[in-house]
Amino acid sequence: MIHALQSDQIERAREILVGALKDSLGVHWVLRNKSEEGKVMALEVLFFEGADREGVYLSDDGNGAVVFYDINDPRWSWSNARRKAQLVMRYTGLRSVWRLLKYRKMISSTRPQEALVGFLVGTDRLARGSKAIFDIHEGMQQLAKSRNLPICLETTQPRVRRLYQYAGYEEYAVKRHPYVELNIYFFIKHPEDG
Repeated sequence: MIHALQSDQIERAREILVGALKDSLGVHWVLRNKSEEGKVMALEVLFFEGADREGVYLSDDGNGAVVFYDINDPRWSWSNARRKAQLVMRYTGLRSVWRLLKYRKMISSTRPQEALVGFLVGTDRLARGSKAIFDIHEGMQQLAKSRNLPICLETTQPRVRRLYQYAGYEEYAVKRHPYVELNIYFFIKHPEDG
C-alpha cells in the first residue's frame, strides 16, 4: 500500500473513490439535490478530510484506494471548509447540516476513542483481476500493528458486511441510519487479531 502524498497520487485516489462510491446511499443521503455534481462534491468533502490528515492510500498497483487515519487527528484545511460551504449552499441546504451533525455525533459515540478509521474504500471499476483490495487490507493491518491501534470500519452494504466478517473483523455494533432505510454496521479489528 502506498501512502498517497503527491498530488498525482491523491488525484488518482480521488478518481477511484468517486467512481466507485458516488452512487452509494450511505454517502449521499444528505443531499437535497442528488445531481452528479452534488454526489461528487459530497464524496470529495469526505475524501479531502482524509487528505488533510494525510490519510489517503493507494494499492501498489494503483487500482485501489482508501481513506485511513487516526480518529483523533484534528487537522483540516480552509480549502475543504470552503468545499463544505459550497456543498451546503448548492446541494444540501441548512436543514441537512443539522442532520449531518447529529449523524456524525452518533457515529463518533459508537466508535472507540482510540483507533484508525477506514472509510471510502474502493477499486477502479475498469481494472480487472486486480489484487488492490487485498493489498489495501494488508497495508491497513501493517499500519495498525505499527501504531498499536485497532482498525474501525463501517458499511451500510450487506455485501461489504460479509467481506469484512470474512476478513476477520468483529462486528461490534449495528445502528439504524437515522435518515434513510439503512443499517450501519460497525467493525473492529485489533492488531493482535492478525
